[in-house]
Amino acid sequence: MRLACVEAGHGPREQETLAAIEAASGRPPSDVLKTLYYRSEIFGRPFSDVLDLAMRGESDWSPGERELFATFVSSLNQCPF
Repeated sequence: MRLACVEAGHGPREQETLAAIEAASGRPPSDVLKTLYYRSEIFGRPFSDVLDLAMRGESDWSPGERELFATFVSSLNQCPF
């Protein structure tokens, strides 16, 4: 399910950033990026901070191992990300 506000409800600054991403990559930004840039003060930044802590914070596992775990779980959930 896609929310119309996440597709087209970005402010001017976020629209500019998403357009730059599309220009640099040659394809539209992923739905994950669109979601992170939609009301980033509520969802994007806090979520990114927690994700960074989980993936790069102190742990017995290396960041690479954690990325591998995340990839495996995503594949089990049939998630393309």
